[in-house]
Amino acid sequence: MAKSPPKNLKKTYKELGYQILAITDHNVIVDHSNMTEPDFLMLTGVEIDLNHESYRPGFDGKTYHLNLISKRPDNLWVPNKATHYFHGCKEYLDSMQCEHMDLCHDPESVNKMIAKANEMGFIVMYNHPTWSCQSYPDYAPLKGFWGIELRNSACCELGNNENNARVFKDLLNLGNRLYPMGADDTHNPAELGQSWLMVGAQTLEYSCVMEALEKGDFYMSCGPQIFSLTIQENVLKITCSDAQYITLESHGRFARRAAANGNAWIQEAKFDLTDFISKADGDTNAYIHLTVTAPDGTYAATRAYYAEELYWGENCYDMQNVSV
Repeated sequence: MAKSPPKNLKKTYKELGYQILAITDHNVIVDHSNMTEPDFLMLTGVEIDLNHESYRPGFDGKTYHLNLISKRPDNLWVPNKATHYFHGCKEYLDSMQCEHMDLCHDPESVNKMIAKANEMGFIVMYNHPTWSCQSYPDYAPLKGFWGIELRNSACCELGNNENNARVFKDLLNLGNRLYPMGADDTHNPAELGQSWLMVGAQTLEYSCVMEALEKGDFYMSCGPQIFSLTIQENVLKITCSDAQYITLESHGRFARRAAANGNAWIQEAKFDLTDFISKADGDTNAYIHLTVTAPDGTYAATRAYYAEELYWGENCYDMQNVSV
């Protein structure tokens, strides 16, 4: 959602070097594919909010905010008809395919909506749990998410610590295979271009980009670049832009960190995974993921890679063919 016309947002993001943009207004879904160009793709999406009765905008009270990104640009399904947050989108209400669902602020309703959205051709992202005043009992029962906002720029600008590494790890450890996201949640110009995804799509065709997103062929960042991941003889190598730290974490206590020596920033790290792989054998939820922290404190994060994926031999997971 943004206080700016879609064409202005597209122009700004294109000038920032972006190639893909999803404008997800609250409870209003719009096909913006008329703004797609050969070098710029508009995705169709919507942000759904389920508010607790105690919710007060901008102050307190619990809410669930979920982003639904459609696998097709012309899919305009939404659960329930919007009654607020039009922000200039009221003229689009008649084109939406509204389905009445009896939803409220509880995990059962959220899971019901996620399942229906997945059935209707959407991938679903869990938005800004910190700003939403969510705690472990609110998100632990949730199932079916494709992603979670690891960082939300707008919330960080407001002063909320919307860096959700703990929530991401909690959900992974509960058996959810979901991906870390970066998003601006743009409400004001100062929040543009602060968090993004680098997507390994071969072309800017809608179906190709959505396939890459569904498979997790991307990483999130608010600064650093990750160039490649390779594994050879159980040694993982990561290359990246200048970093102060490169950290590897897992589902358990197995963790490693490579650190810069003073101001001699590092651009690669190697981690021996032999112990991890041997101890994780047969554990269907054993994973690792990596974070690159730049000298200025910004970071990039990979998805979780599971034990069964780590027998790559001499294969390379190339992260340079990015499109966002």
